[in-house]
Amino acid sequence: MTYPVLLVHGLARFDILWSSLLGADHTTVPFIDKLCYFRGIRSFLTQNGFSTYCPTLPWAGGVDRRARALKQAVIHTLYISGASKINIIGHSMGGLDARHMLFYDRLVDQIHRKVASLTTISTPHEGSPFADQVLTRFHPLFKVLKGTIFDLSGFSDVTTQVCRRFNRREDVIEFENSCEGEILFQTFAGRQTYQKVSLLHRRSFATIYRLEGDNDGMVSVKSATWRERYFKGILDETEHFNEVGWISPDQVLRGQKPRELLHKIHQFYLDIVSSLP
Repeated sequence: MTYPVLLVHGLARFDILWSSLLGADHTTVPFIDKLCYFRGIRSFLTQNGFSTYCPTLPWAGGVDRRARALKQAVIHTLYISGASKINIIGHSMGGLDARHMLFYDRLVDQIHRKVASLTTISTPHEGSPFADQVLTRFHPLFKVLKGTIFDLSGFSDVTTQVCRRFNRREDVIEFENSCEGEILFQTFAGRQTYQKVSLLHRRSFATIYRLEGDNDGMVSVKSATWRERYFKGILDETEHFNEVGWISPDQVLRGQKPRELLHKIHQFYLDIVSSLP
């Protein structure tokens, strides 16, 4: 039997307002679950026999803060499920949160011993050049908001400089290598074309494509790969928000079909979960 699955959202969970109003248990209702960040994915996996949970991490918070929140979510999920381990699937920054959680807790509660697998989907393991651009342009604003309820520290933590610095740390490399026999690591990337990417992501797509090549409008295939031996494949003709089941109005107007996309994404997650320990 597969261990419980924890779906970890990205940097700025866009459903935070209505999720807060609906309450923590709203994703147990299939219809309402279709309004969530992971659109209908939790209920779909549950219907197929997989225990699935969706924690809420600090909106746009720094990776260290989000990693601490994720640790508590893992502990809580293990408690309520009665399982000895958990599988983590992180979309976008959710994958970075998981990596930081595993590393920084390695000498304390050793949470990595409770994780069976970590799957990341379009996680900017090497950072995002678009985040570099945004941080440079709006640095004064980010500085003013730091430490307030509108703290946007998470944007700094997905810059190329910060992510690559973490990746190159010898103790990080040594720890993650040591976990390979105990934790299944695997990565996926999304890829879209400029002609089909949503208007929302046109600018970021162009910036990333110029510097790193193929991308999903927010994260390049290169950055999402992490290590070649972990890389499992590309979700083609899929942009960043498509990867969690959402489609923009302008994509619909250009002929993309929401129902077909949702079916494709649900099957993608089911295939991943079906192969987990």
